[in-house]
Amino acid sequence: MNSQIPNRPRAVALLARFKAYLDGMAITPASWLLGVSGIFMIRFFLESLSCPAAGGYFTSDAPSLVHYYVFFLTVAVSAMLILRLAIPSWQAVVPHLTSLSILAVLIAPTADWLISGGAGFRLAYLFDEPRALARSFLCFFGPNLFAGITIGIRIEIAIILITVAALVFLIERSLGRAVLTALGFYVMIFIFLALPAIFSIVMQGGRPAGNPSDFINPALFAPATVANYMHGSLASTSRAHLYDVGFNYAMGRILFVVLLIVSGAWFYTQYPGKFRAFIGNSRPERVAHYLLMILLGMIAAAVTFPRIHLNWSDSLALFSLAMAYYFAWMFAVGVNDLVDEEIDAISSPGRPLSQRSLSRGDMQQAAVLSLVISLLAGFLAGYTTFFFVLAFTALYYVYSAPPTRLKTIPLFSSFLISLCCLTAALAGFFILAPVKTVASFPPRLTVAILSIYFLAAHLRDLKDVAGDRAAGIHTVPIILGAKWGPRVVGALVFLAFILVPIFMRFHLLFITALPAGAAAYYFINQTPYSEKRIFRTYFAFIAASVLVLAVKVLIFMGKI
Repeated sequence: MNSQIPNRPRAVALLARFKAYLDGMAITPASWLLGVSGIFMIRFFLESLSCPAAGGYFTSDAPSLVHYYVFFLTVAVSAMLILRLAIPSWQAVVPHLTSLSILAVLIAPTADWLISGGAGFRLAYLFDEPRALARSFLCFFGPNLFAGITIGIRIEIAIILITVAALVFLIERSLGRAVLTALGFYVMIFIFLALPAIFSIVMQGGRPAGNPSDFINPALFAPATVANYMHGSLASTSRAHLYDVGFNYAMGRILFVVLLIVSGAWFYTQYPGKFRAFIGNSRPERVAHYLLMILLGMIAAAVTFPRIHLNWSDSLALFSLAMAYYFAWMFAVGVNDLVDEEIDAISSPGRPLSQRSLSRGDMQQAAVLSLVISLLAGFLAGYTTFFFVLAFTALYYVYSAPPTRLKTIPLFSSFLISLCCLTAALAGFFILAPVKTVASFPPRLTVAILSIYFLAAHLRDLKDVAGDRAAGIHTVPIILGAKWGPRVVGALVFLAFILVPIFMRFHLLFITALPAGAAAYYFINQTPYSEKRIFRTYFAFIAASVLVLAVKVLIFMGKI
């Protein structure tokens, strides 16, 4: 192949060598993320010089950095999607190309600092109504070169557009494709730089009333949202600082939703089989359980603080919290599957590692990415809830992974699972509660969650009896034997159901708890054992209990 390169046109030969160089780069999703994150951090450092925060301070606060990080990461993944369509012959090396091209983000702060003589320019999103947005789109971001979309940013974008068009033309030999790709990049970048205005227009049904800030700003000062912007120990702050922090949180949450969409689209198109295997490994029953625990905490907050009012930013915070727990759970699943590969080969042969639909390297990459996403989402949900996400992750890690691997200690391992349930309920409570003190969470609910799920958690060991026995792990079912193990676990789960109406002090729920507990005992002792039947019983019990409570409320209100 090398002997043919000199006979080609010089540009084509250089491109062939460049592609070969990219092909030779050892890159994984985690290493790509780490590399571009380093470049983004350099950008943030340079931008703190070319665009200091209000008051002249360095932009070093966590909400700003997370907002900027999610912004640039979302743009980078969106760019990869466009390049994947534009240069199909280079699909395999698009991540490699993007990781190098990301260096272009260093142009804007450098140019702004030099052009301003070191004074810097103020950066801002485009906050315009639809007609002004259209003018800005047609006029390359409008007439103001020294504020908002600064001259440095425009220079950076112009260089990116020209380079992308030239690269696509040289690779695909199509002027039309090159122009369309450059236009696609411009539209994509413009949308992100005008995202607050576009978001406000969409949320108002395409008929915005006044300036977009009239829609954005009120949500930044609403009570439930404000309580999650800063640590609960901070009693007060300036309104300007509160707006700045609130805006960073709101934009971070909006961008996080977009990031999930474009990242999902990228992995689904680039690695369809692995993507399906990853999603299929979610254990949806357990995901639903933890989401219900978050909902339980939210209901407790609504009962404790009945004047809570939510806005769109709070709704995005709730979504962020749900995603934080989902991806924290997926990190826990990845760690557990890697450690228990030999056990799962016996007890759960349908797992991705056992079926070879994912390699150990793939599972490690998925676990790392899940951890990063959960931490981002947890922070965007709020300071206090972020703490609970960290606690959940730590609990499951010491539960599954050596050197601790506390899942091998009977009883104590079930207590750890009950603590995981408690973190989810606490997160749901404190994301809404305006008071962030520990005492504001009902103590009886704490005892109820720990007691009920400590008892119920023992059933998790039943499906792994064969694998645990082969690995020498002594769980309760193994210690008690094939006859008494399921009976004792069934009795513990039955007791867990019975404790619900006792802790709630609502004895009418025995109507649902007794049959649910009996059904669970029966299914636990049935051969062959199926964990899905227990979860179906659990969810049916919750649905029936909610119905009973609803009927009781309607009777109390005189509606029935």
